[in-house]
Amino acid sequence: MNLEKLKELEKKIYNEIPMTRLMELKLVNIDDKYFKTSAPLDINVNDKGSAFGGSLSSIAIISSWCLSKLISDELGFENVDILVIKNHSSFKKQVTNDIVCLCTIPTQKEINILKEKLKTKESASLKIHAKIVQDDETCMDYEGIYVIKKR
Repeated sequence: MNLEKLKELEKKIYNEIPMTRLMELKLVNIDDKYFKTSAPLDINVNDKGSAFGGSLSSIAIISSWCLSKLISDELGFENVDILVIKNHSSFKKQVTNDIVCLCTIPTQKEINILKEKLKTKESASLKIHAKIVQDDETCMDYEGIYVIKKR
């Protein structure tokens, strides 16, 4: 996936989800293992000088939504609605540097099942795992289920 697609999606979320612009959420890169996003600490900070839990949750939810969008686009399903229907976050450690979110790329098997269901049922769900990391340590674990439905 090229950087141009990430920049297009970043522009889309800035326009359609204004808080992403205010949080300065950046879609950094995507590879075979992770989709990486980031945001500065200084505008996502709490009264203790660490990252605000609401910002961490929002970044994980939106980053995972973006990954769902990138996958559905890559499969040729660009005209879809994507909704998070269930999620869970577990906070393990304070984040005291800029925020980095890593969304795990689903397996090829999961992507194939998604594609088949979108073809036959016009709706499918995708489980996304993400984590907020600092210094190679997980500070927050996230799991969300996203429904992707053809319009």
